[in-house]
Amino acid sequence: MKKFGLNTTAEDFLNLFESSSYAPMAENLREQYASGDPYPHIVIDNFVPNEIAVELSSCYPDHKKNPVGFKDHTNVNVSRKFWDDSTHFEPKLKLFSWAINSRSLILFLETLTGIESLVSDPYFTGGGAMSSGKNDFLNVHADFNWHYKLQAHRRVNLLLYLTPEWDKDWGGDLVLWDSKKNIQVKSIKPLFNRAVIFSVTDDAYHGQPQPLDCPIDVKRNVFSAYYYTTRRDEDEWNEPHFTKYLPENSEYALELLEKYRVKKNNNS
Repeated sequence: MKKFGLNTTAEDFLNLFESSSYAPMAENLREQYASGDPYPHIVIDNFVPNEIAVELSSCYPDHKKNPVGFKDHTNVNVSRKFWDDSTHFEPKLKLFSWAINSRSLILFLETLTGIESLVSDPYFTGGGAMSSGKNDFLNVHADFNWHYKLQAHRRVNLLLYLTPEWDKDWGGDLVLWDSKKNIQVKSIKPLFNRAVIFSVTDDAYHGQPQPLDCPIDVKRNVFSAYYYTTRRDEDEWNEPHFTKYLPENSEYALELLEKYRVKKNNNS
């Protein structure tokens, strides 16, 4: 099989989370995850093999070199860019996007979080390859809780940081916030190959509110994947934050279908 470099192959990416190390990791961290303060979460360093992380970093999309496909998320509460369309990813990142949506990774997350019947989001709505640079920020917030394309409840976030040699003086910490006490409880540095996994609820406030102070040519890169269930327990039920769009009435869903049809017609 063709090697990508650093002795990695496509098979290494596809089978990434089938390693025998992930099942015991999930079991061993279950209690720590559940007791996370201010809400269930875990920080895992060296989440993927180092050579995989290096390869992902080397092919991470750069909006200045290739702006096509990037979305600019800028308003009073946020400044960052992201690329959610995996069809445009470099091969290594595309393979990773399949792995992070795989059966093995979902079983890992179900074991770790105790949340059953998780489903992944192949659209990476609101996530995917995210990138922020000097002066970018993300104010503290609670995530949207309803995926109108999947018609499912958002339950778990997985963030994987992919900027090598991140200097702690540049800032960019992910902060976890106790909304009841209105205080910051935890600050997590975006160190290379560090994963942060946490449960999504209406009071799971978090963000990166301090504007980045990194060099102009450095980006805080994080791959974000979100996981859903088609039901929630009655005591966890909250009305969707956004309008509950029917798939056929969703502008986003229609846009996805139209792009696919255009691609099909161009290839026929």
